[in-house]
Amino acid sequence: MKEVIPMATVSFDKNIVVKEPEAIERLVEVLSSSKEAKPINRKLASDEAMARGEKLLKQCLSHSKRF
Repeated sequence: MKEVIPMATVSFDKNIVVKEPEAIERLVEVLSSSKEAKPINRKLASDEAMARGEKLLKQCLSHSKRF
């Protein structure tokens, strides 16, 4: 038994082939199970944290332009 599951990502599409019946059952189980959403750490997503992240990103990009 062969099942092809198309998987889309941001950068490419890739077909994943699952051959083993146990693996197919496990994959279906995982994909169909509902998990509780993890709470968002508001400290990590604060305005201050976002501003710090943007500043660090700009610094990294400015360093990479030199090379």
